[in-house]
Amino acid sequence: MQMIDTIFGPVQAQDIHRWRLVENYMKPILPYYGAEGVTEIMVNRYNQIEIEDRTGMHSVDATFASETDLQTLIEQIATALNQTVNADEPILHARFPDQSRACCTLRDVSPMGCSMTLRIAPKVTLTWDDLIKFGAINQQMVDYIQRVVEAGANGVLSGSTGSGKTTVLRGTAAFIDPEERVITAEDTQELYLNLRNQINLEAPKRKGTKVTLSTLIETTLRQRPDRIIVGEIRDGEAAGAFLQAINTGHTGCWTSLHANSPIDAVGRIQFLIAQKGLISYDLAGKQLLGSINVIIQASKIPKLGRKITAIAEVIDGEVVTLFSFDRSTNSHVAHDDVLSKSQY
Repeated sequence: MQMIDTIFGPVQAQDIHRWRLVENYMKPILPYYGAEGVTEIMVNRYNQIEIEDRTGMHSVDATFASETDLQTLIEQIATALNQTVNADEPILHARFPDQSRACCTLRDVSPMGCSMTLRIAPKVTLTWDDLIKFGAINQQMVDYIQRVVEAGANGVLSGSTGSGKTTVLRGTAAFIDPEERVITAEDTQELYLNLRNQINLEAPKRKGTKVTLSTLIETTLRQRPDRIIVGEIRDGEAAGAFLQAINTGHTGCWTSLHANSPIDAVGRIQFLIAQKGLISYDLAGKQLLGSINVIIQASKIPKLGRKITAIAEVIDGEVVTLFSFDRSTNSHVAHDDVLSKSQY
């Protein structure tokens, strides 16, 4: 199968014309797509564009010629990926060939105009040493995470969008024994673990497909995993499937989700499961606290950047904080009195 390199990564020769059109329609923001340090391009309207880089968020002078031009770009991205975006399906979740991700809306759901939020795939994968150098975490915390992963603990990465959850989740793979078989399941693939014995599953978004993240999680159980790593959980079906997976004797399993603290992370999974009527809220909480061992909280703090703001462990059925982040001193704090009770 012949592949051709483009600014968006290698594409099949038969698709090159589609991606050349994407490149053409994307000209107003193309300089930022390949710019060093740019992590996000946010098109709020055709004539209001923001970018985010390592120094923060900035307005830029770039603009599309019209609302129609921006909508044409969104429609062409859908065409290039054999996905659907129209009045009936006005939200597009797309993954580019280089693994950058776009979330686009048409005016049917964003009345002020079409929008696009484009998260640029990192050109370099950050290591634990990088995160320590940036002050996102310290060595004592990394050592703890290594012990947790090597011991086969089940864990959750909690945090807001862009807080570094995926980077940390990807980092845990550095501590996995290469003899172990790892299966990942994601709505949109972004982990890209470099492991010897692995399968990566992704829910397709092409026309006519109905595979969901919960379907993928259930599929992993039939593929002889030693560990299951689930990309971001957003709904009750996926939350319930993950809970069932870790309740069937599988260890060393990890997932991520949006929550404001380790305690909130447990409550959010409980709520998602209970909301679907799968089991009661209280029973979901009891099963979670009996199956999840560690919760890591990632945050994006204005003027301070991305930080691991808490690492908590479930001890005697309660979520207790072992490490926290002190914003006043911009430093991490180890809670030695609790650390002494850790099983790791």
